[in-house]
Amino acid sequence: MLPGQRVPGEQSPLAVTTRRRKDGVVVLTAVGEIDAATVGRFRTELTGACVTGKQVILDLSRVGFLSCAGLHVLEEANAVAPRFSVIVKTPLVSRILDVSGVGADLDVRRDVEDLQDMV
Repeated sequence: MLPGQRVPGEQSPLAVTTRRRKDGVVVLTAVGEIDAATVGRFRTELTGACVTGKQVILDLSRVGFLSCAGLHVLEEANAVAPRFSVIVKTPLVSRILDVSGVGADLDVRRDVEDLQDMV
């Protein structure tokens, strides 16, 4: 099966966790796929983080698929968050960000440790 395809009736897998650090940085971690079936929850979680955190780190390192709808959510977050960084490790998500051009406008990093000097 290709990324984004599911067996009919199968629930789309996406887990999103939010952790607020003592320094005011919000770390949002998504695991699974961000597509038409999951983008609403993803948008809700990310928007909430963007309005409450002085810096938002979105960890997509365990996301296997990112749809156009997910790209739009990233653009929205980048426009409203005071400081917004995205962690990307998977080749498919990296490629989607590159081909779409959205990655050029984002602070894309490979590891959370790359951001330690920014806080």
